[in-house]
Amino acid sequence: MLCKEWWELVERYRAAVNVYNDAANALSDSPGMTFTDKWQRAERARTKCSRDRADLLDHEHAHGCLESQQPSRNRQTNRSIVVDQ
Repeated sequence: MLCKEWWELVERYRAAVNVYNDAANALSDSPGMTFTDKWQRAERARTKCSRDRADLLDHEHAHGCLESQQPSRNRQTNRSIVVDQ
């Protein structure tokens, strides 16, 4: 079952993705300090986005809260196997 912490991490990651998207879209071909400032903002946003994604994946691995959401690999189906004789 998905836990409260997982949902909080998803929301934090989603927000970081949006900030990164906005920062990347703000990059322009303006030379000099304007571009450098925007580039640095985008890099900080990218780093935070990456860190938040890693936190989410670490939580999923350590807590196992997605395991019950995954289809079972050992689940039997109702299909019959027909063998020519």
